[in-house]
Amino acid sequence: MAILQRDVRASDHDRETAVALLKAHYADGRLAEDELAWRTDAAYRAVGIRQLARLTSDLPAPPRQRPRRRPPYVALGILLLAIAAWLAAVPSELTIGLIALVVAMGMVATFLLAPIWIPALLVFVAWRVIRAR
Repeated sequence: MAILQRDVRASDHDRETAVALLKAHYADGRLAEDELAWRTDAAYRAVGIRQLARLTSDLPAPPRQRPRRRPPYVALGILLLAIAAWLAAVPSELTIGLIALVVAMGMVATFLLAPIWIPALLVFVAWRVIRAR
């Protein structure tokens, strides 16, 4: 018998996970009480992973939970410290001049590149509308 065709032995953790899944489906109303008892008993007696998979194969898989991301407080703190250091070290005339230069370059780029970005934006919107249907 090939190694890939053999059934892998189930661990206690595998059995407990299967029983927890069965209890969750019982709580959702997908399993009757006697069916839960039968499947739970079979799960605790299961030797291989395939036996556990057969007990839960007709039930939907539980939704995967995404890990919650923390707000980037550290990055925000570093950014605020960098801005404070810039304002303390650089004269205000230079800061205002650089802001005006960046705004002017943005406006020039917007108007000069309008023949490119406006049709690209329209194509993108049309693609999203067609894809949504």
